Amino acid sequence: MTLHPLALFVFLPANLVWAISRYRRRHPDAIGSGQGARMGAMMGLLSFAFFLAFFLVTIFFQHAQYRDIMIAQIHQISAQNPDPQAQQMLQWFTTPDGLITFTGIALVTILLICLALGTGSGAAAIALGKNRKRP
Repeated sequence: MTLHPLALFVFLPANLVWAISRYRRRHPDAIGSGQGARMGAMMGLLSFAFFLAFFLVTIFFQHAQYRDIMIAQIHQISAQNPDPQAQQMLQWFTTPDGLITFTGIALVTILLICLALGTGSGAAAIALGKNRKRP
């Protein structure tokens, strides 16, 4: 939570490469890209689970601050969009039900990003590591 959100694009693949290299040391059998992708997807799911736990605790203790920040951001986006239908939809997101929906959409998006990043990183780590000789 203290890191920039883009740190996910650095730390998740780096931790995945580290985990796969440790796995290879203990299991000398060849690992396929599919297995690497599954390992990455699992790591992405675990990363999202830890993110969700910290997010929910933060929201529980700082609900009013979260609501104020999100409403300010929604108003800022609404002011930049000239489409009246988009402004009406964005105004609905400032209601309690709309804010819950907006937060749910954001969490599903973060889950999909974690899964895609983990799956891709796992498959790439295996594919790029095939040419290296293992100790």
